[in-house]
Amino acid sequence: MTGAEPMAIMAIASVVSTAAATGIAMYSASEQAKSQAAIAEYNRIQNEQNAAWQRMAAERAAQSEQYNAQLAMYNAQAQAQQGEFNASLSRYQNEQMRQQSQFSDMQAQMQRNAADQMRQQADGQDRQAREQADRIRAEKARILGLQRSQYAAGGVTTEGSPLAVLADTANLYEMQVADTRLLANLESNKRRYEADVTDFNAGITALEGKMMRDQATLNDSAVGFNLSQDLFASKMNLNSARMAFNDAQFAEKAAGAGYRINMRQAAIEQMAGNATARATAMGGYTALASGIGSMANTGMSYYNSRPVDRSTSPGGAFNPNASVRRATIA
Repeated sequence: MTGAEPMAIMAIASVVSTAAATGIAMYSASEQAKSQAAIAEYNRIQNEQNAAWQRMAAERAAQSEQYNAQLAMYNAQAQAQQGEFNASLSRYQNEQMRQQSQFSDMQAQMQRNAADQMRQQADGQDRQAREQADRIRAEKARILGLQRSQYAAGGVTTEGSPLAVLADTANLYEMQVADTRLLANLESNKRRYEADVTDFNAGITALEGKMMRDQATLNDSAVGFNLSQDLFASKMNLNSARMAFNDAQFAEKAAGAGYRINMRQAAIEQMAGNATARATAMGGYTALASGIGSMANTGMSYYNSRPVDRSTSPGGAFNPNASVRRATIA
C-alpha cells in the first residue's frame, strides 16, 4: 500500500459521510417543511371553523337581542296605548260621575220640594183642625142655644139639672175640639218630621253630588298626571328598546366583520406557516449545496495533495481510472 492510498480512503470516507449527512439534512428539512405546511393548513381549517362558529353564535345572540328589543318596543307602544285607553276610560268615568252628581242634585231638589209639600200639608192640616174646631164650637153654641130655648119654652130654669146638662154638653164639645186638634197636631207634626227627614236626606244627597263633582275634578288632574307619566315611561322604554335594537344590529354586523377579520388572520397564519415551511425546505437545499460544496472541497484537497506519478496524463490532468487501478492492484 502506497502513501497515497490512505489519503484516497479518507477522502472517499469524507465524501460518503458528507453525502450521508447532506441526505439526512435534506430529508429532515423536507419532512419538517411538509409537517409545517400540514400544521399551517390544519391551523387554517381550525381557525376558519372557530371563526364560523363565533360568527354564528354572535349572530344568533344579536338576532335574539333584536327580537327582545322589538318585543320591548312593542310593549312600550302598548304601554302608551294602554295609558291613553286608561285616560279615556277615566274621563268617561268622570263624566258619568258628573252626570250622577247632577242626578243627585235633582234628587236633592225633589226631596226639598217634597219636604216643602209635607210642611204645606201640615199647615193645611192645622188649618183644617182649626176650622173643624171652629165648626164644633159653632155647633156647640147652636146646641146650647137650642137647649136653653127649649128649657125656656118649657118654663124650666137653667139652675140644677138643666145647668148640668148644658155644662156636660159644652164639655163634650170641648173634648171633641181637643181631640180634633190633637189628631190634627199629630198628623201635622208627623208631616213636619217627615219633611225634616226629607230635608236632611236632601242635604246628604246634595253632599254626595258635590263629593262626586269634586272627585271628578280631582280625577281629571290625576288622569292628566298619570297619562303624562305613562307616556313618558313609554317613550323612555321605546328609546331604550330602539337603542338595544341598534346595538344588536351593530353586533350582528360586527360578527360578520369579525368573521372576515378572523378568516384573513387564518389566511395570514397559513401564509406564515407556509413561509416557514418554504424556509425550512430552502434550508434543506442550502444543506445540500453546502454538502456538495464540502464534497467538492474534499475532492479538490485530495487532488491537490496527491503525488505526481505515471498515472497522470501527459497534459497534467488527473486520471481517476489510473488511481483506481493502483488501489485495485495493491
